Amino acid sequence: MNYAVLMAGGSGTRLWPMSRKAKPKQLHSLISEKSLIQETFDRVKKAVPVDQIMVSTIAKYKDEIKKQLPDIPEENFIVEPVGRNTAPSILYVTKKILKEDPEAIIVTLASDHVVDNIDEFVRMIEASYKAAQKHPDHLIAVGIKPTRSDTGLGYIKIGKAIEEIDGEAVFKVDKFVEKPDLATAEKYVKGWEYFWNGAYYFFRAEELVNWFVKYRPQLNKKMDEMINFESKPNGGTRRAKELYESFEDEQFEYAIIEQKDFKKVLVIPADLGWSDVGNWGTLLEILSTKFGSKIISRGHHVDVGSENCLVYGDSKLIATVGLSNIIVVDTPDAILIADQAKAQSVKALLDKFKEEGKHLYL
Repeated sequence: MNYAVLMAGGSGTRLWPMSRKAKPKQLHSLISEKSLIQETFDRVKKAVPVDQIMVSTIAKYKDEIKKQLPDIPEENFIVEPVGRNTAPSILYVTKKILKEDPEAIIVTLASDHVVDNIDEFVRMIEASYKAAQKHPDHLIAVGIKPTRSDTGLGYIKIGKAIEEIDGEAVFKVDKFVEKPDLATAEKYVKGWEYFWNGAYYFFRAEELVNWFVKYRPQLNKKMDEMINFESKPNGGTRRAKELYESFEDEQFEYAIIEQKDFKKVLVIPADLGWSDVGNWGTLLEILSTKFGSKIISRGHHVDVGSENCLVYGDSKLIATVGLSNIIVVDTPDAILIADQAKAQSVKALLDKFKEEGKHLYL
């Protein structure tokens, strides 16, 4: 059976101060009246039955996600005790599904992306499941046609075309490139063989576990121990949490895909109208294009003579005069004012908060 897993345990630090540890960006309404995770669910259910859509998250986000996605069955929530990045979370959710369905084929999808071309998204999902069925020892990645030079994203260089599935071309992967510098990214966007890595991964559950056995055997062993403790009374849950907390914080790409001898990857390119809402600057670009406006604002805002600005208010009036390329985000306890071109540096700002003991604002 085919399963879709919405990855919803991340914190989205570059969208501070709206996105916080208590309520990350996927739970906020940034593009429409619906939150990002609600938008994700709406498009995924066009390709996957609701009872085969799972949510991978951490304990403190579960209740809010249940409120936002009431159609997801309780048993479809796979909850990590704490966040440890995508390598542990993907292995955990895969083992949980595999226990119930030895023939499972899984796709993992971020819950905080924007996709405008829904029909192509559905075609991509259906073709990629078929590719994973046809090539059971391979991981199927999705390459997103780039529309701009972005140094905050990973890229996939496609190799030889091997076939078509339902009109979607399937290619071998030449290499993965993680977050290139600006000059390199500009070169990539001008060519035809480089695509953004959308981090949509299709795989047979059993095969993914085999990859972890080979490349991260200790993590795989500890994960089995952790899952075993979960079912035990008298302190089993506490011990399971302790084990999970001991896992290294590691991305799935680094743990598996970027291993030098890992060659079992195919890619299906897709033109999805896709954006990773990774920072406020990206959000400004998305909304400016969508609404054809030089000023994007929410809340009480009055402006005279500004251009290319994003102003998100809470309760108070925000007035701007003669600004260019500026981000202003007001929340009850913090205000961010940033140059759009340096919006990715918000993460560095949060690192400084930690150094100065300002953990209350994270």
